[in-house]
Amino acid sequence: MSSKTASKAYRQVDAKAAMAEHEKEKRDALKKTARLRELRLAKEAEEREAEALREKKPAKKPKKRGLPAFERER
Repeated sequence: MSSKTASKAYRQVDAKAAMAEHEKEKRDALKKTARLRELRLAKEAEEREAEALREKKPAKKPKKRGLPAFERER
């Protein structure tokens, strides 16, 4: 085998290994993303439930204001 052929064969094997590693990293990232999404959604649902159970304070009524000072003096 010439060195050119050996080099080409080595590059092909190396390329396959690199692609396999890349695909594995991509799968791992997708799994991690899905797991984190599940955790986030569960936390948000828990927070919504806690918010629904919390007593809500009645809205403050706006203060009734009288006439401005310059109008009262008349």
